[in-house]
Amino acid sequence: MSNSTRGVAPSARPIGNTALLAAGIITAIQLSTGSHASGGPYVVALMLCVVGTGLRIESAVRDRASETNPATETRQDHTSG
Repeated sequence: MSNSTRGVAPSARPIGNTALLAAGIITAIQLSTGSHASGGPYVVALMLCVVGTGLRIESAVRDRASETNPATETRQDHTSG
């Protein structure tokens, strides 16, 4: 078995990018319509922005950790019998 954190960082970054893009699109659509609707879409956009930023930070930390300690990527788990 390989390390369970291997491969998490590359998949978190595109999801974070997509969440940030969706937040931007929601905000742009709401601002372009000019209607003074409820704040619901803005709350969703804010939540997507926070989640996207968090995923990007997590991905950067995991990438940095794997660069500073390359032995963690190739380490085998020998606990299963």
